[in-house]
Amino acid sequence: MLGWLQNRLVAILRWSERYTGTDMVYLASGGFWLVLEQISGVLLSFSVAIVFGHLASKDLYGNYKYVLSLATVLGALSLSGLGEAIGQATARGKDGALMQGFRLNLFWSGPFFLASMGVATYYFMAGNLFVASSLIIVAFFQPLAASSSFFSTFLFGQKDFARGALYMIAENIITYGAVLVALLIGERAIALVASYFVANTAASLFFTWKAQQRARNNEKDKGLFAFGAHLSVMNVIAVIADKFDSLIVFTLLGPTQLATYTFALAVPEQLKGVIKNLYGLALPKFAERPLIEIQKTIWPKLGLFTVLIGVLTVMYVLLAPFLFKLLFPIYLDAVPYSQWYAFSILFAGFPAVISAALTAHKKTRALYITTNAAPVVLIILLIVLVPSLGIAGAILAQITYRAFNAAVHIWQFLRATDEN
Repeated sequence: MLGWLQNRLVAILRWSERYTGTDMVYLASGGFWLVLEQISGVLLSFSVAIVFGHLASKDLYGNYKYVLSLATVLGALSLSGLGEAIGQATARGKDGALMQGFRLNLFWSGPFFLASMGVATYYFMAGNLFVASSLIIVAFFQPLAASSSFFSTFLFGQKDFARGALYMIAENIITYGAVLVALLIGERAIALVASYFVANTAASLFFTWKAQQRARNNEKDKGLFAFGAHLSVMNVIAVIADKFDSLIVFTLLGPTQLATYTFALAVPEQLKGVIKNLYGLALPKFAERPLIEIQKTIWPKLGLFTVLIGVLTVMYVLLAPFLFKLLFPIYLDAVPYSQWYAFSILFAGFPAVISAALTAHKKTRALYITTNAAPVVLIILLIVLVPSLGIAGAILAQITYRAFNAAVHIWQFLRATDEN
């Protein structure tokens, strides 16, 4: 019976390909695992958020989120783009790229370590012992955690979406499970930070070891460092911009407002995360096809996908008040911000898919432009709008940024050619 249902489903998916122009069996099989990972992440994030909402003050949660954001910004000084390069290399059959990337990232974590200790010293001199102590923890654990975080892109490059997704699910459970235990034991922000980074490092190391056992060969990619360095340099502004909203909201409005802002973004960001999974699905396929062929066939698919995302966006806007009353009752002031922010989801599909095509074909110049142009605009908008409009200014900046980012990706994608 199960076999019959599977065969029927495959037949239906193959039939639908005449309308979608896409390998629907591949999309459904790989997409199922990526969506499962994302759904589990949503449920886990909600569970953590609900516990925080009931057991922790807004001030505690705001301080905790600030340290995580600061750690991400400092991470711009490391080889942050190496994961994409490993995925690209693995998609071309070079499985030795995983451990090659691990060693490269660990070796080049020196600037991150020094910067973290330097900023920790600044906060210590300023009398903020919590942030100073947290950054010392970050300085010692994050380089190892980041170096062992490439197992998912490695497995996705092998098209082993099931294993990659399950490993990511387990890693999230371990990491956030440790944070929840620390929260239940006592309401101390430093304990939350320590539990997060220690657990995340241990889990990442374990799953990297497991992923390495799936390597089909030990072939390294001679261009891994060069391509990874390019992606990392072009990611510097993007990484900073990604968390700059949290930093500026915390600095100008305080930890309580940062907590409200974070909850406003929570659900739309999880939906956006599902869309970003298109990158992992598309990269191995795009690496096998000429760029000019991708350029000719991608637009109807993106159009249809955007319509579907539009339906989800409207549904969320209507349901948001009920979701917040049920899950986050002390954050009801975040509802209107969350509803407006949801419209930024409409633009998320274009960068995810187009970035996969550009990365698969190593379009370095186009990637530099797509990765940096919009984030610069976001930083400027945040600096201008947050001081005058508060959280509303941050939301407006984000929506404008997402629309501009989609436009830049489309522009560069149309200009790209198969010639390097």
